[in-house]
Amino acid sequence: MNINLEELSSEFNDNVKFDYDLKKKNWFNIGGKTKIYYKAHNLKDLIKFVKKIDEKEKIFILSGGSNTLITDKTYNGVVIKLSRDFNNISLLSDEIIIAGSAVSDKSLSEFAMNNSLGGFEFLSCIPGTVGGGIKMNAGCFDREFKDILISIQAINKSGQVITIPVKDINFEYRNSKLSDDLIFLSASFKGYKKKLDIIKNEMIELKKKKRKHNPLELKLVEALLKTL
Repeated sequence: MNINLEELSSEFNDNVKFDYDLKKKNWFNIGGKTKIYYKAHNLKDLIKFVKKIDEKEKIFILSGGSNTLITDKTYNGVVIKLSRDFNNISLLSDEIIIAGSAVSDKSLSEFAMNNSLGGFEFLSCIPGTVGGGIKMNAGCFDREFKDILISIQAINKSGQVITIPVKDINFEYRNSKLSDDLIFLSASFKGYKKKLDIIKNEMIELKKKKRKHNPLELKLVEALLKTL
């Protein structure tokens, strides 16, 4: 690994850790360690950190940990966790929402509901975050991330911030085909005006369907959430 560990430790202090145990960073409380673990508190520091790392190094972005199974073997690369600065959500216009990659799918669906925007109801049934949802094109009940996405903002391995419109993403079932070298920062989504009470009732019905068709999965998720 062509990284100056002492320099990283000096520059990023407690935000960077070495030989770090990942067990508590995923819902299943399993897995081994990573050579380097970095918690990014803001975009400026994240860019600086990425530029310090050799472009050949493997990078893994750990989001909510809901769909992540971590091997017992040590990860010979860098695991990056995005903190609260990447958990912001706001309206860009009457029908467009911008959400940070660390925003939970549930929070995005509730924000859309509270702003009377339809199209996001299915997200209320999906565990995980915006970043992970885009990466795997998460979805349920015949709706997927690609159906509401406008564009994503990301950092490449050179530390450059780029925007990728949805037309340039080759979405497939549970796959976005986006490079593993990209770090998702935020995304823009488009909904449509819809009455809040109708949205709320539809979300309730979707959750009922989820419980009916995936009772064991739901119980597992609820049990894991209680351990966090």
